Amino acid sequence: MPRITRIRERRGRVRVFIDGGFWAELEADFAAGCGLFEGAELEEEELDALRVEGERALAMSRALNLLGYRPRSEKEVRERLRRFGHPEGVVQAVVERLRELGYVDDEEFARQLSREKGRRYGPRRVAAELRRRGVDDELADRVVEEAFAGRSQLEEARRAAARRYNRGGGSDYNRGGGSDAQARRVYGFLMRRGYPAEVCARVAREYRADPPEEA
Repeated sequence: MPRITRIRERRGRVRVFIDGGFWAELEADFAAGCGLFEGAELEEEELDALRVEGERALAMSRALNLLGYRPRSEKEVRERLRRFGHPEGVVQAVVERLRELGYVDDEEFARQLSREKGRRYGPRRVAAELRRRGVDDELADRVVEEAFAGRSQLEEARRAAARRYNRGGGSDYNRGGGSDAQARRVYGFLMRRGYPAEVCARVAREYRADPPEEA
């Protein structure tokens, strides 16, 4: 019969060794409550069941700890749990439970991130960040469209360029005194910020030495 030969506890968790080999990492309270201690002998079937239950409890604890730092998408939670070595069945069970509890909600996560990033960046960059975090394309596009509704991307791009290049804030702050090289820098800066190409080009023209008059 399998026998627990060693238990190493650290920071509320234990690493359990059976017959000299590593068996599982579990929450310390869970292990104690299940009667897992050095010298204990358990049937194979009992060990298998305990491992599944214990892995799920540990994965949930880790997921809640991750979410305590900041909101995360479902994809981010899955990836982090896989990196800890949890099997796919455990990851799926934990994510489903987190959804039920409302701790993982990609739509709400996308809205929060859009509001936060939208204070500094344009819609293209915000949408790209959402996709990078695991939000699907359709949801990312819809949420970004909502976040930027009613806002003038041209005026926001102008203000971003003015802050970056230390221009004043008056109505003629961006006319004259520039160069084609500076216009190219402004264009590149605004493109990296995620503003539409036509908006970037229009603001960049205003940073040329003799920008054309607007119609």
